[in-house]
Amino acid sequence: MQTGKQIMKDVLAHKPMDKAAHWLMGLEHSDFELAKKLDTHYGSNSWRRQLHSCIHGGHIGFIKDEPQNGVVRDTFGVPLQVGSISHTLDILVKTPDISGFAWPNPEDMLDWDDLCKQMDARPDDFQLWGLAMGLFERGWYLRGTENLLVDMIEEEEFVEELLDGIMNVHLAFIDMLCERTNVDAIYGGDDVCDQRGVIMGLERWRQFFKPRQKQLIERAHSHGIPYIMHSCGNVLPLIDDLIEIGLDGLESLQPEAVDLATLKQKAKGKLALIGGMGVQKMLFSGTPEEIRTETHRLKAMMGEGGGYVLAPSKGLWDEPTENAAAFIDAIIEEI
Repeated sequence: MQTGKQIMKDVLAHKPMDKAAHWLMGLEHSDFELAKKLDTHYGSNSWRRQLHSCIHGGHIGFIKDEPQNGVVRDTFGVPLQVGSISHTLDILVKTPDISGFAWPNPEDMLDWDDLCKQMDARPDDFQLWGLAMGLFERGWYLRGTENLLVDMIEEEEFVEELLDGIMNVHLAFIDMLCERTNVDAIYGGDDVCDQRGVIMGLERWRQFFKPRQKQLIERAHSHGIPYIMHSCGNVLPLIDDLIEIGLDGLESLQPEAVDLATLKQKAKGKLALIGGMGVQKMLFSGTPEEIRTETHRLKAMMGEGGGYVLAPSKGLWDEPTENAAAFIDAIIEEI
């Protein structure tokens, strides 16, 4: 059996594969409530051993400190409501002036020894890790979404400075990740699209985000490893630009927002794709039979010509147990 590292090497090289590469984003190695329900559903944890996800990793460096009085601060200092990754209780950059902001040191953003132990625990898997929250996401966390979008029109110089500061933290994090660990690829991410298209518009994405995203990709390449990006929503308007700036892989492929057949044709032979099974609709409200059919369809359509990893478009969390089991059963049938 191929190791996860070998499988992902073939995926990134766009080699046709008889068996479906897959990633359940760590579900089979977790103690999540859904994983426990699946143990009960199957009568044992045998389903975990039958799967062979090729990837180990995720987004890290988001929150390090323990909550206090129902509030937790992310590693940039933004206060968040406990239990929510996006309910910000205050913005730190209240005016279009970043000159006094204290940027975090990647050294302090996580327990680096613990991360190495996590990687060492699964040495044959493809280690895909990166700093949580991309340029736009981190920008609106610090400044507020409406403020940041208005700033892109009225305070362009400030936006450039803000995004440069965020980018520099990411660049330093990439360097530290590559120098201190056995990471196989950088796992970037930036949700710049909603289900209709590019939130700030394609022109402003190209102005503010594209050149900085290019620098992040190039920094990973300077260490001799690929850069794989998570991005939800309708990313089709960005695909040609992302290929142009050297992106190696794109993860999520939210089917409720993206025509996957068109995405595959644009990306074929140029950009590896990870995801495609909808968690917004299919895995929640589809029938087990519909889920099995969709799993096999995705493997055939998206896997044609190589360059594809079958995965949910977001991590599985509280989907109906029988639906998660149908997805797992169909994956096992393909491997």
